[in-house]
Amino acid sequence: MKKILVLLMLFVAAALFADVEVDFEYNAMSGFASNQFALWVENESGDVVKTIFVTDFTGAKRGYKKREQSLNNWVAAAKPAEMSDSDLDAISGATPKSSAQHFTWDLTDSQGKKVPAGKYFIKLEATLFQGSNVIYTGAVDLSQPALGEIAVTMKRSEPDNTKNASMIQNVKMSVK
Repeated sequence: MKKILVLLMLFVAAALFADVEVDFEYNAMSGFASNQFALWVENESGDVVKTIFVTDFTGAKRGYKKREQSLNNWVAAAKPAEMSDSDLDAISGATPKSSAQHFTWDLTDSQGKKVPAGKYFIKLEATLFQGSNVIYTGAVDLSQPALGEIAVTMKRSEPDNTKNASMIQNVKMSVK
């Protein structure tokens, strides 16, 4: 009886979550091999659950083949070479103009099914300039629900390279 009650409580708690929201400032940069970004979700095993967005050059236009350093973390995780053109087209979009960006993960996988309770990592990668990139990561545990801000970490591939460092700023993630 206790197990059923605990499972029911976890199910109800997970159902209370509507979305994970990701907000940031995007500033278009000049220069070769910049202005690419991707937003995706991984499970605890590091498997991509869903790509929410990838810029069109790297995604639908398969620019990762021409420019290997473009979003190399997303490419390694999401394996776009194994995706159909229509699947890539569905997650790709034009590189935006400089502006505030808002994306939502509705707690579904790439097939539109609700994900099970567990820990998930929301990742935002940006190719700043040639081989320099930055990844912002936030974790949410759907088995221990908590609404509000998600702590976000930042890791740069070249910490001392400040070229285009202001491309992605003020990254905020939250559960609402």
